[in-house]
Parts: sequence; structure tokens; C-alpha cells
Amino acid sequence: MDIDHLIVGAGTAGCVLAARLSEDPARQVMLLEAGPEGVEDAEYDWGLRATVTAGRDDGLARGKVIGGSARVNGMGAVRAPARDYHAWAALGLPAWGWDRVLESYRRVETDLEYGDQPHHGDSGPVPITRHPREQWIAPVSALVEAVRAAGHPYCPDMNAPDASGIGPYPHNRRGGARMPTSVTHLAPARSRPNLTVRADLPVERVVVRDGRAAGVLAGGEFIAAREVILCAGTPLSAVLLLRSGLGPADDLREAGVDVVADLPGVGRNLYDQPGAVIPALPVPGAVPGGSPVTQVIARLAAIPGHEPDDGFYLCLFAGPPPGGTEVMISIMVGDLNPASRGAITLTGPSPGDPPRIDLGFYTAPGDLGRMRAAYRHAWSIAQHEAYARTVDRFYEVSDELVGSDEALDGLLRAMTFSRLALLGGAAMGPPDDPSAVVGEDCRVRGVGGLRVADLSIVPVALRAPTALDAMMIGEHAATLITA
Repeated sequence: MDIDHLIVGAGTAGCVLAARLSEDPARQVMLLEAGPEGVEDAEYDWGLRATVTAGRDDGLARGKVIGGSARVNGMGAVRAPARDYHAWAALGLPAWGWDRVLESYRRVETDLEYGDQPHHGDSGPVPITRHPREQWIAPVSALVEAVRAAGHPYCPDMNAPDASGIGPYPHNRRGGARMPTSVTHLAPARSRPNLTVRADLPVERVVVRDGRAAGVLAGGEFIAAREVILCAGTPLSAVLLLRSGLGPADDLREAGVDVVADLPGVGRNLYDQPGAVIPALPVPGAVPGGSPVTQVIARLAAIPGHEPDDGFYLCLFAGPPPGGTEVMISIMVGDLNPASRGAITLTGPSPGDPPRIDLGFYTAPGDLGRMRAAYRHAWSIAQHEAYARTVDRFYEVSDELVGSDEALDGLLRAMTFSRLALLGGAAMGPPDDPSAVVGEDCRVRGVGGLRVADLSIVPVALRAPTALDAMMIGEHAATLITA
């Protein structure tokens, strides 16, 4: 079989891309996934670790299963705001401007509450829905009251182009059932004779011959294709490029990898959102058994003391923390627009050598101060009488700790986690950008027959959880490729 498009990674973007490209019966499409068919389970994880803050490593959850991380995440389906795509287009990449990507968002979704609005879709395969107010648990209702009392607006549609404030959390689910792109896009396409899906087949590297991708080496098998498209996600698409000899030449030589193409931007400009929590034990009965984990989300206009940039994230998590059994309510605090950037490098040439992932949190001047201010404002919200009535007691956090710069900075350095909104590592850029890895059409610079089409290509901050953005990228890349 002659393969036209060999897609590496059956994750959130890859499933969309495979389904869309195989709509044309003249195209032969093969989709490879390192993980199994699987079910929703934490065991389907890559086992990656990353430096979160200086001197502290933590696990970096990434789904190793058909469906990818959207198969094991919290079902959040929140769009980045329009201003992020205005910034993307302003880099000299108009194909990724808001007016263009909006159509791809609309093709992906059926918004069950707002599908009649011009900025939403009403006939796409992914259902988007929200918990109505009458279903909110008491701490959620109380948090919304407290946030509004602090001067922030209520926003009923957090996927509107300019959404700002606190409102119902959009989810990709039908009823209580998760609807990842392995279900919405890939499953209906798998009966097509021109689409082949192979699971449990990790790709070791892209094979480049005479300046062109000839195929991949996977499980010791060479699979030839006219075009290879990496959809392994951040950070794994960048890792595959590096293992294939595509990246900063000096770094590759240091890792023992032969240089195929000197691409300084591979593994650079890694972006993630730092998060921290205000944990509490709820009063009895405040969180009934079987309650949803998330029901509201906030993207607030400004972190106190800083310029408005839509960068202040709040959310309430209800349920046992990771590895715990006792039900907690935790206000999650995040910075959606940090200046810090991280990097991905190799520790050796073998696929068995784990990559070195440094998220770079708090390395840019001012980022720790932003989180300190955000956390303090969230703490003041948590003291509002409405929310306080749902709290039996707070854990680890007190007025004294929050009031001390030194103590709070220490807590943040010890507590901060990845919000798993990783972007970059193979960032897009215009022809005159020496750090760009891919062009506007997702083609890798200097290597024929090779593209990247996942969150790795994003060159700007996206101020949202990123699952729905990954779906859009798969859809938008398919439109560019088929055009």
C-alpha cells in the first residue's frame, strides 16, 4: 500500500486530522499510536517527568492511548480568546488569524447551549455542553458569588470570542460520557478502506533521505510514506524531531544524534501555565457523592497590580486530590500568560533515553510576583462569607502565610504544578524567523514531506485549557493540507 499521509500520534489533533484527510477516498492514510486502544485510565500515560520549578521535578501526565490526553483529562473544552489568534496572525501568519480559525472551531463542535450563535457551531461531531446553575454544588455557587462580589463579571459563555469573567465550564461530553476525538472523529472513520490505524506501535524516528522524509522507523519496522505528519503533541513531537536529527546542531551532537538539519527552534519556546491551589475540607454535605469535578471556570481580565491581559485563571476542583481519597474543594489559581519559557532536550540518542523537559516556571522576572498577586486575590475570594460557609477548614494556607512575601513565595515554589496546557517546541513562524520550525502550512523548514500539526506549532500563549484548541488545530491543518 502506498501511504499518502502517515500520521504519528492518535491523540486529540491526530484523530481529527486522520478522519478529515481520509474523507477523500483517493488519499491513503495511516495513523500510528504508541499506546493501546485503551479505556479512560491513568495507566495509559507516558510516565514523563519535568522540572517544574528550580530544583523540583514532578510527573507530567500525557495520554499514551488512542485519543491521547483528551482521553484522560477533565473533559474541559474551552477556547482560547480571539486576541490570541490576532497575536498569532500578527507574526506574519494570517492563515491562523481569528477569522480563519473560527471556522475550524465551528466545524469541530455542536454547542448544545449556544449553537445558534454565529461564533459557534451546531453540526460538528464534538458536543460542547455546560452544567446548568441548578445543578451546581454549593461550593461552586458560593465561589461564583464571591468572585462577582470581588468585582469580576459573570460570563455565561466562556467560549465567546472575548469571554472574560466567571461562568459555566464547557465540557466535551454527552450527558456524563466523555467525548474525545477518538470517539467523535476517528471511530466513525475507521471503516474506511483508505484509513489504517495501528496501535501499540511507538515511532522511534522519522527517516530522512536526501532532504526529504521517506517514512518512519517504528518498532524496528520501516514504514514508507509520501508525507509524514507529527501529531504526538507537546513535548513529544519535538522529541521525535530531535531523535530524527532535526534540531539545534550542538545539542544533537551532545546527545549523540547525527545532525540531519540544524533547526535551532526545535525544543525551544516551550510554554505552559503554572497552577497552585487553595485546598479545603468542605462542610458535610457540601459535595454530594458523584458530584462533577469541575462546573465553573474563570478567565479574569487582570491579575491585581498588573496590566489587563486576560491572564488570571480560577477554577474550583471538587473531589479527592491526585493520590488521595478524602473529598476536597480546591480553588485552582493559574497564570495564563506567563513570560517564562521552557525547553525540551535529549539525554541520549535512544528512544529509551527519557527527554529532559524543563517547564521554566518563574524563570522570567515578574512571573513569581504575578502568581503571588493572583494567589492573594484568590485567598481573599475564599474568605468571602458565601464561600467560607462551605468550608470546614483550609489546609496549609493561612492569613499569616499569604501575608508574607517570603512564605508565600516558598509555598508557590513548592506547590506549583503544570496545568498541562503545554504548547510549543516546534513553533510556527514566518519565513524570516530563524527560530521557526514550521511554516504557515505546518511544513517543517528545510525537510520535504514532513509536517507538524498539533499544539507544538503554537507560537503564542493560548489563554485557556488546550484540548479544544488541539481539536481546532487538527481541523485547521486538514483544511490547509487538502487545499
